[in-house]
Amino acid sequence: YEDAYQYQHVFAPLVKMEADYDKKVKESQTQENVVVRWDIGLNKKRIAYFHFTKEDNEARLVPGDELRLRLNSSAYANLSNSDDAGWSAVGHASKITANEEVALELRGPQQVGPWDINHGFT
Repeated sequence: YEDAYQYQHVFAPLVKMEADYDKKVKESQTQENVVVRWDIGLNKKRIAYFHFTKEDNEARLVPGDELRLRLNSSAYANLSNSDDAGWSAVGHASKITANEEVALELRGPQQVGPWDINHGFT
């Protein structure tokens, strides 16, 4: 390369393409009928524990990855007596054990949620 500008001009699009591909692969990973165990961490945030099977996924789940946990609308509507479209929360994987159990620390204070429900999550 003649200079740093040429180097950046060549590699920046490649790095962006790889990042976009990784994002697409991770967003396409879903798992149905997840069984969740709830806990509260020392920092008072809700933690959802569940098993995330790898199967043939291209991308590995690592601590720090962002995940969304959802409960379908019918299960949550029965719980909250509302017509909501369901419940969902975003968090990051704070721990992944050898037996594929993920500890998902939910973002922000979660005052209302399906803390008594353990089945039916996605």
